[in-house]
Amino acid sequence: MKNSNPGISIIIPTYNEAGTIKTTIGHLKNLNCSPEVIVVDGGSTDSTLSLIGAGVKILQSPKGRAVQMNAGAQAAAGEILLFLHSDTRLPDDGLQQITTALANQKVAGGAFKLRFDQPGLFFYLAALGSNLRAALTGIYFGDQAIFARRRDFLRLGGYPAVELMEDWIFSRKLRLAGRTVLLKGPVITSARRWLTYGKWHTAWLLHKIKFLYLLGVSPADLKRLYSDRRR
Repeated sequence: MKNSNPGISIIIPTYNEAGTIKTTIGHLKNLNCSPEVIVVDGGSTDSTLSLIGAGVKILQSPKGRAVQMNAGAQAAAGEILLFLHSDTRLPDDGLQQITTALANQKVAGGAFKLRFDQPGLFFYLAALGSNLRAALTGIYFGDQAIFARRRDFLRLGGYPAVELMEDWIFSRKLRLAGRTVLLKGPVITSARRWLTYGKWHTAWLLHKIKFLYLLGVSPADLKRLYSDRRR
């Protein structure tokens, strides 16, 4: 998966992702291209690092998605940065969707529509709500695989060094560099948090966090409501 001059660098922040990282890396290796893949680990205590395999650049940084993704961006060689969660899978033509969108120089970046990896009306409606929010507001979250031109990402200062809501803040900031787009995707993201903590409890918690953030509650205080426990 090495490429001396990749157009796209895929940055994956990890922390105890032994259950997902091997599948994610395997899928990226099967794409019809050779993107640069960078895993930035925040101090995993499980077997995450041993499961990554050859051809992937591995970095270590202090724990925190914003800090980890910024570290990956600094080390990236690609002109385009794609931030991918370890439990999210790109569509087979996902990189082509990005390069086609960014062929328009007025577009600074964006994200993908998502679908959950679980069947049923609940998860269909949860994905529909996320996609409508993203389409109407231009606010994207990490499970939608945010992408941007590297020069714009660095010029804007990257992700803010906050404990939570870094994706919300950055996706709004990205609009200072140009138009943002929501690509058809979809990316397939894990519903593990919803299954671990309960569907309705998780839905309520996520909406509560957004509402409190709009009221001015700090990301540090919001982080206390949001567990890092993996399924």
